[in-house]
Amino acid sequence: MPAGILVVSEVFPPAVGGSGALLENIYRRIEDRKVRVVADPGPPGTPRYQGPLHVTYASMKAPDWGVFRPASLARHIRLSRTLRSALAAEPADIHCARALPEGLSAALALRGQGRYLCWLHGEELGFASTSRELSFLARRVYAGAAAVFANSQNSKALLVRDWQVPAEKIHVVYPGVDSARFRPGLDGSRFRAGVAGPDEVVFLSVGRLQRRKGHDLVLKALAELRRSTAAIRYVIVGDGPHRQQLESDTAALGLGDVVRFAGEARDEDLHFWYAAADVFVLPNRSDGVDFEGFGIVFLEAAAAGLPVIGGRSGGVPEAVAEGTTGLLVSGEDASELARAMAHYATSRDARRHSGEQGRARAVADFSWGASVARVLNSA
Repeated sequence: MPAGILVVSEVFPPAVGGSGALLENIYRRIEDRKVRVVADPGPPGTPRYQGPLHVTYASMKAPDWGVFRPASLARHIRLSRTLRSALAAEPADIHCARALPEGLSAALALRGQGRYLCWLHGEELGFASTSRELSFLARRVYAGAAAVFANSQNSKALLVRDWQVPAEKIHVVYPGVDSARFRPGLDGSRFRAGVAGPDEVVFLSVGRLQRRKGHDLVLKALAELRRSTAAIRYVIVGDGPHRQQLESDTAALGLGDVVRFAGEARDEDLHFWYAAADVFVLPNRSDGVDFEGFGIVFLEAAAAGLPVIGGRSGGVPEAVAEGTTGLLVSGEDASELARAMAHYATSRDARRHSGEQGRARAVADFSWGASVARVLNSA
């Protein structure tokens, strides 16, 4: 009988976060190994997970990921004790959402007497590189891990080049997409009616409002594009620290009648927002050490039959087949982005062709079943 799996993740549904959604989608599909999850409970009043996995809760909040601050060290000690108790009740391999902080707690819990594996999403490498403490800890965790699951070839290459982790230890596991849920032909008319008319072209972004996502560049491109293409609308689904600045930019550019801030979408509504749109756009770029590791939203949009425009950085070129399923831009040039947006805004045929190609690629290459198989074959 294969060993069980104990997943430890600070972020886990219903908490919003791409890494948590990735883990939930993979581990709930594993049938031949018992899977348990330890997650952070979130702030008081946060709803609990209602899916098929067995989830218990342990506080993982701390000032940072390290050990120098007493509160941060106490977090690792608390969590390691929780993990040891779970393993004493039933032995398992520990699958950690990240090297830091979850992987460090797992290493402390095991003390060399068991196996832990770590997920790599990409952007956490940049954050860890800003601190000698975190860099040291991350290197120790990766060195002790039985395997690392990287979300893209780009993330794997960074771990090999900058962190000297052996390539044979790192296994690329692309996120998947539920192509039965995100699909063409859904009725998104109720959502579209609130943002655009039937003859207008709706551009959509989905994601946390952070500078690296490039929402601000879309606003600048729209200011150029509307001079020649009036029948356009832009819907921003998501929330985050950059929202106030984006709202100010929208007003300053005179785009109040073009842009709609929809806020964080309920999970049960998300696929209808894609159905309400014509083009997906998220021109991500690096922001200091922060970058996009892959971008599940590009797969969701493609599965929904939308052409996509993304940034040529991080792992996004692996999510978007440039010139086939969509277009890639630098993420720094508003005029370049405006031309890409105009390509789709002015041609229904271009939208249809890229959308059909994107849907076919999402179904063929990015199923959750394939992701699960890669995890099990590597673990």
